[in-house]
Amino acid sequence: SLFADLWPIRKPRWHQVHGIDCAEVTEFGQECGRVDGLFTRMSGAPVAVVTADCVPILLARRGPGPTSAAASGGAVAAVHAGWRGTRSRILRALWSRLEAQGERARNWVVAVGPAIGPCCYEVSEELATDFAREFAWAGSKFAVPRHRTLDLSAINASELRSLGFGEVEVLRCCTMCSKKVALPEFHSFRRE
Repeated sequence: SLFADLWPIRKPRWHQVHGIDCAEVTEFGQECGRVDGLFTRMSGAPVAVVTADCVPILLARRGPGPTSAAASGGAVAAVHAGWRGTRSRILRALWSRLEAQGERARNWVVAVGPAIGPCCYEVSEELATDFAREFAWAGSKFAVPRHRTLDLSAINASELRSLGFGEVEVLRCCTMCSKKVALPEFHSFRRE
């Protein structure tokens, strides 16, 4: 396929570090450093993230016209949001940069991809308490739906909506327990 042929020569080079730094890709094969988010307005420049339980978030600007629902690809972004990036507000960090460049959240669509779900994501009592306090604005059972479990996909989707994104689709597939014909469907750091 065209994408598979171009990926090796056009992909940016970056190292994910569970932080909130993001880089703008302005040239093919760009060295982006230690970042957990990439965005570009450059035609034909791919951006991606790698996850194995953390939350992958893909964003794309809509096509021209106020009622166009299709993403144009004229601007795209990819975010890796683990618990550290989520708690530190990586989406706010990315969006503040894009908004400063004239972007408006209502003009973008977002997909929150497969990640470890609240069915399997058990954390320490301390971390669960921190998240319950930090995201209390969303409701008492939102960030921590059960004792010592986190719902990072829901937290990030809520964060996106609070930033003004109207179209946010969450793919509810747990990377740890989702199976296809009795075999794991996704990579999972915790399972493996």
